[in-house]
Amino acid sequence: MADVIVIGGGAAGMAAAIAAASCGDHVIVLERMDRVGKKILATGNGRCNLMNMGARRYPGGTALANRVLDLCGAGEQTRFWHYLGLRMRQEDGGRVYPISGMASTVLDCLRLTMDALQVETITGVHVDGLHPSKRGWTVMSGEQKWRAARVIVAGGGCAQPKLGSDGSTWSLLTPLGHTLVKPAPALTQIITDTAPIRGLSGIRARCEVRITRGMQEKYREAGELLFADYGVTGVCVMQCARYAAPGDTLHMDLTRAMGFNGKEDFLRELQRRRKVWAVRPQSELLTGLCVPKLAQALCQAAGLNGMQRAVCANLTGTQLERLAAMAADFQLMVKGVKGFDNAQVTAGGIASHEFDPVTLRSTMAEGVHAAGEVIDVDGDCGGFNLMFAFGSGILAGLDGRQAPW
Repeated sequence: MADVIVIGGGAAGMAAAIAAASCGDHVIVLERMDRVGKKILATGNGRCNLMNMGARRYPGGTALANRVLDLCGAGEQTRFWHYLGLRMRQEDGGRVYPISGMASTVLDCLRLTMDALQVETITGVHVDGLHPSKRGWTVMSGEQKWRAARVIVAGGGCAQPKLGSDGSTWSLLTPLGHTLVKPAPALTQIITDTAPIRGLSGIRARCEVRITRGMQEKYREAGELLFADYGVTGVCVMQCARYAAPGDTLHMDLTRAMGFNGKEDFLRELQRRRKVWAVRPQSELLTGLCVPKLAQALCQAAGLNGMQRAVCANLTGTQLERLAAMAADFQLMVKGVKGFDNAQVTAGGIASHEFDPVTLRSTMAEGVHAAGEVIDVDGDCGGFNLMFAFGSGILAGLDGRQAPW
């Protein structure tokens, strides 16, 4: 019989295993994939954005995320990583990466520390049952059984199922009385009407993006947008995805991508060009401001036709106003968002208020904890999701004890 069984060998599960084993517990990790930590290798474009030193950004499960990080935030996690031998560096936006710039370094530190602490790791295990027993809990996988005094459920949500997160561990907690908040893909691409952006795939623009439904603004974010065959992506778009639904409108202020501060600033430049470029073709009006394909798309959307045959002097004030308005508020109808296969994280999960923030113990079942994405907590891009995963995993593993680092 083990002291602790950890279900899931991802970020939260490995941190939990190390924390518990560091306190002297006999720990078994059960992982459904053929090896632990696969999802870690895919984070931060293979660089692994471990945490963020800036203001916290958790649109889902805000209260629990804040309490967990009050107890095990950047300072405590930095000490944890130094204990494992990892050194880090901070980059723009408060993002923290391993100093090697490689996610494999992070996984090596976790995996080798688990080995040194004699954590028993069993891969290829799909846990399908969790049952109370006399001295704790019995964990089931088909005919196989493991027993432990404590169980930490850290099997993730259902984002990127090919890397091991399929949402199956939610079904271990709901029979114990826990509530499942409806899961949805977050930090993913937005699918839109493609007619206005045909031919723009691969073009990038730094702009402000807004999501509206009718007259109500649901969310806005600024950053780099990337046009695609299906719609749009980029960090600013992915931040908006959890708020986007079919029938909503996605707005882009592309004047900022061209170096202007909104519609009026851009309009003054168009008026100047009409005057000083009077005899030049209208098709050259946006030269130097954006790539030709984007210029063509903006002009078409503004209803400026026949630009190859006319000169800039012939542009009317109304036409320039329309073009400036279109650039400041280029709109696409939202058709949906990409699914869990593409999402970086899951919004939803087991209700966050059903866990003690100090130990991540279940308030429904004695001796059961949860950590990471299995809980209804999701953060923005920038290391926030891994930061919560590691923080909650450490607290669950420690279970109120003093950390040795």
